[in-house]
Amino acid sequence: MKKHTIICLAGMLALTLGARGLGQAQSVSSTAAPAEPDPPGEADVSFEELPELSASEILKPEFLKGPHHSVRESVPTASGANQFIIDSDFGAFEADGNEMLLRRIREVYAIAALKEVSRTDQFKESLTNAAKGTLNAAKSIVTDPRTTISNVPKGVMKFMGRAGQSVKNIGKKKEDDGTNGTKVEKMIGFSTAKRKIAVSMGVDPYSTNTVLQKQLDDIAWASWAGGFVFSAGTFPIGGPVGVALTVTTVGDSLNKIVQEKPPADLKQMNRASLRAMGVGERDTERFLSNNAFSPTQQTAFVLNLKSLDGVTNRAGFVHAAAEESSSESDALFCVETSALMTRLHNDKKPIAHIVMIENFPICVAKDGTVVLALQWDYAAWTAGAATLTGDVQKLAAQSGPDTSVLVELSGQVSSRLRQELEGRAFTVEDRVSEGPLK
Repeated sequence: MKKHTIICLAGMLALTLGARGLGQAQSVSSTAAPAEPDPPGEADVSFEELPELSASEILKPEFLKGPHHSVRESVPTASGANQFIIDSDFGAFEADGNEMLLRRIREVYAIAALKEVSRTDQFKESLTNAAKGTLNAAKSIVTDPRTTISNVPKGVMKFMGRAGQSVKNIGKKKEDDGTNGTKVEKMIGFSTAKRKIAVSMGVDPYSTNTVLQKQLDDIAWASWAGGFVFSAGTFPIGGPVGVALTVTTVGDSLNKIVQEKPPADLKQMNRASLRAMGVGERDTERFLSNNAFSPTQQTAFVLNLKSLDGVTNRAGFVHAAAEESSSESDALFCVETSALMTRLHNDKKPIAHIVMIENFPICVAKDGTVVLALQWDYAAWTAGAATLTGDVQKLAAQSGPDTSVLVELSGQVSSRLRQELEGRAFTVEDRVSEGPLK
């Protein structure tokens, strides 16, 4: 029977960057059969230059421009991700990739809605009440932008700007005189209020967007210390995007968990899940302490991998994520990749185990199909893409000479890359993830 190999080649992104080495939990054998050479006279060793795209040509109209934002026309494709700049009523925001563009636009409209809230009489009255209350002295601890916003995502941002990640360390009482006995609990109440407000508006309470963090802090302060009652239904978010924290197959569960659990509890839950998957203690702790992942992104990644029930060597992907992720863009790459893998596992091709080709998690299905599931905004025929293609061909050769390859990209594939892959008998499908592209 003919064997099939499904390749989701968004992962050529990392090779385009030259980032070959995400953790070799399991690597392609060095004795694999060599890739089939090009026929004499047909080899083409030239590669594409990554283009500069036009926002008006690639984006759906609602993402290109709205009441509070517009995306600049020039869109470089550096590092395999589309590079956007968003001009808004609240300043300019950079977005490294399609998914981050969705998040930043969503945040713009959350900021707009929160600013409307801050103009209401109810909010102003709550601020007055908060200023008169016994908790007013604590305001600088929980909302001072110098210590909770401007240093995102490093250092003290883990203390309070990330919605109380270290709240357990503040407000220690010297003696319980009956008046301070619940101070820590009230501080936790601020964190809870902030998480609920953010999640109800479809934004990450731990976002690195400093303008959003300031607005969330203000509304949470009025709610926590002044009795303000916030309802996203009363002040609905507008704009072109829905209210999902991240692209994940477990969106509803993620929203509920992030809203209800403080970061310390999320970490404990994620630790237990990772160890149950077979991830070693060192990689588990390395991943959990990697600040490239917000608590929300960390939880989304773990939930996605957890939904790959029964798949062996998920630890290889965790090792890669823990060792190589050093930015928010890296974290989103891991989250989106794990989401693609989960969709394939649940909807198209049940996966048996994961093999690592250096940086890249390749899934082997229960029927022998090989699945490489990775995210990529714009894929061109580069030297890195050619190298990865050769590695894929070597891996496929281990399954037999009649192997077929399907390429599925989260973003857009260039016509040259399509030609090169189809010339190698790959079937190519792009834009498999719902996003801002036309």
